[in-house]
Amino acid sequence: MLKAIRRFFGEKASGQVARKRMQVVLMHDRLDLTPDVMESLKNDILMVLSRYMEIDDQTIKVDLEQGKEYTALVSNVIIKRVYRRGDFA
Repeated sequence: MLKAIRRFFGEKASGQVARKRMQVVLMHDRLDLTPDVMESLKNDILMVLSRYMEIDDQTIKVDLEQGKEYTALVSNVIIKRVYRRGDFA
């Protein structure tokens, strides 16, 4: 019964969460991306985005996602406002 309730509400089993975490670790290893490189990448993304929009730089998340035939860099950033032509920072 508990499994059915968890599935209904979208809660993942701890094994699924652990598997996803392990996949992320393996992707980082395969791509040779150290935590320092990921932090530099995050900072570079912030620098470029901040030229065109006001962003909440405390909330950025940069992750890797693995598909069957690809690895994707996924970045989530909260945008406060987009600069118009004369508003560039």
